Amino acid sequence: MDISLSIGIRKILGWITAVLLFATLACLADALASGFKGDGREFQATPGATLPITSYLPPGAVTIEEIRILGSDEAVRLVPESLFSGFWLGGSMWRGSIVVAPNAPTGARTITIEGPPLLKPAKPTPPISFVITVHDDALAMQRASHSFITRKLGHNPFTVSLACFLLALPSGGISFLLSRRIEKLLTLEGKAIVYMVKKTEEGSVIAFSLGSRQGLSPGMTVRLYDTAGQAIGEAQVTESMPEDAKARIVSGSCEIGDMVILPSGGSPLPGADAES
Repeated sequence: MDISLSIGIRKILGWITAVLLFATLACLADALASGFKGDGREFQATPGATLPITSYLPPGAVTIEEIRILGSDEAVRLVPESLFSGFWLGGSMWRGSIVVAPNAPTGARTITIEGPPLLKPAKPTPPISFVITVHDDALAMQRASHSFITRKLGHNPFTVSLACFLLALPSGGISFLLSRRIEKLLTLEGKAIVYMVKKTEEGSVIAFSLGSRQGLSPGMTVRLYDTAGQAIGEAQVTESMPEDAKARIVSGSCEIGDMVILPSGGSPLPGADAES
């Protein structure tokens, strides 16, 4: 695979990776936004469905039996089942189910839970309420979702976000490997891409992946070319490491992505190929 083909494939893979990562973030934002809208206490269901539910115990309640359920009926029932301790914030919590009857009418209903009646009213606390909306079918429930992804695609936005991220990994990895290959092919021709441009008091300094293994030493002059292959200036090497170098621009200008070419026309030192 030659340099031009490698660069072309890398560019395409770079765009694909960028789009997939953008989709990952967009789906994640959609999932978080829809979660804030629902506040964790809104449930969507169809007739005959059973939904899992967890929540904190209402004030004054210590056991499942002490939870008072208001607004539950035969069509939509809230059934607490067991207690457990909260993982992040601690505290006593309960888990249970929302059971929707097969003949439940459509519409929204509110179910509130309270603790046992207290002899002396404690400090007022907001009620713990849940809104359960029953839809005609799954399609109607999908269209009513707070999530844009769920409404349009019918999938959980977290799942879509994860899928996009996993798809971005191989394309990003191949793009990285192609970049390494392009760098090696350019080195064999005595060329390198500028990866840093820094303004200093002495002028602009550039960095690129050619060094002492390719015959560079401080004081040497390298030529600069833009992405179209046009000569744009020269730079004098100020620091040379085995595989990288820095140079100060002495004429013209340079940007990240421009090309550096060895003054000898691009012939590495003997043995440099094997070392790289």
